[in-house]
Amino acid sequence: MYPVLLAGVLATGAGVSQVSPSELNIGVMIEATGPLSDVGPSVEKAAKLAVEVANRASKEAGINLTVHLVAADSQGNPQAAVSAARTLVDRNASCILGPATTPETIAVLNSVTMQREITLWPQASSTRLRSVEDQGTIFRTVAADDLQSKALVLAIENYIGVGKKVAIIFRNEPYGDALSRIFAKDWQGKGGAIVANIAFDPQQEGFDSEASRALEHDPDAYLVIDYPDTYAKLGAALVRTGKFDPRKLFVADALSFAKVPGNIPAQAIEGAHGVAGGSPRGTGAYDLFAKLWEDAGGVEDGSYTANIFDAGILCFLSAVEAGSTEPRSIRDKVRSVTQDGARRFTIENLSEAVKHAAAGEPIDYVGVSGAFRFGPNGDPTNSLYDIFQYQGGDRLL
Repeated sequence: MYPVLLAGVLATGAGVSQVSPSELNIGVMIEATGPLSDVGPSVEKAAKLAVEVANRASKEAGINLTVHLVAADSQGNPQAAVSAARTLVDRNASCILGPATTPETIAVLNSVTMQREITLWPQASSTRLRSVEDQGTIFRTVAADDLQSKALVLAIENYIGVGKKVAIIFRNEPYGDALSRIFAKDWQGKGGAIVANIAFDPQQEGFDSEASRALEHDPDAYLVIDYPDTYAKLGAALVRTGKFDPRKLFVADALSFAKVPGNIPAQAIEGAHGVAGGSPRGTGAYDLFAKLWEDAGGVEDGSYTANIFDAGILCFLSAVEAGSTEPRSIRDKVRSVTQDGARRFTIENLSEAVKHAAAGEPIDYVGVSGAFRFGPNGDPTNSLYDIFQYQGGDRLL
């Protein structure tokens, strides 16, 4: 529907890459299986596009650096994610895009990437990542959930009204728990009421009890914080109550997809609104990215693809600025390629950015998803959000 700009607040040789300085391996953790498998293909495509664009820019700039993509399935599971991260490190990944969830991210950080000083670029948006000790190795091109909460408040106020009654239903994991608490505080702070705040175990078989409790006080709107696999069951349970109106439903970013998965009943989502990370439309970078995506064919564009693409480009530019594929060197140059006041570049003139970075000059890469100003904890200090609606099984902005 429209984008919303939100501003927030803010070793050793073990990390040395075993590849030649002329070769950069970017790892990506894909949710090919597990609860977020619906978004896995678009994540992989975004990472591949970043590598293709980086190689084109490298060639045009005349520098001897070839970028490769190495991928592994993190399965939405912390233990599997650690195994996937080790696979990527064994394949000489100098930085890693993903994973998608906070438990996976923390497990990978503590078991693999922090010791090796490898930058991790998770899609996970939980505010919990702000408090972990990461030795400066986590950077997020995706904003934390305190900003998403503000976008959800604006969306509900716009389509339902100010000061209305809202029921929250969330999966009892760091993502759902933190976002539900932040939203409840933000909504009540604007004079609204929370008439239900219901957690559920993602592993449970049925959701009829939770659905009935959520609707018993006749809320004006419902906020669901869930993943696609469980919303297929939860949505069906909401429909069975006979009281559910999908036009009152608002969903968080994990339920944002280009096309509604076939296992989610249409009656559970048709007409619903939601929010997800957005990009400034009408820019040359946005139009070029859209063309690259379309020309590549395959899966349709999904949520946070621009953010994943930008993370890959930032890893590449940091390696160029460092003159090295050594992970620690890449980590130390991330802020040099997003430096306020430096000359600005986008993917439209990326080869020029490469030339400046190769000369050791600070640059300011403005991504498809916007400019990046990383706080001390590696979080972006502002972000754009799209407010969308599902119509006919499609997500319309």
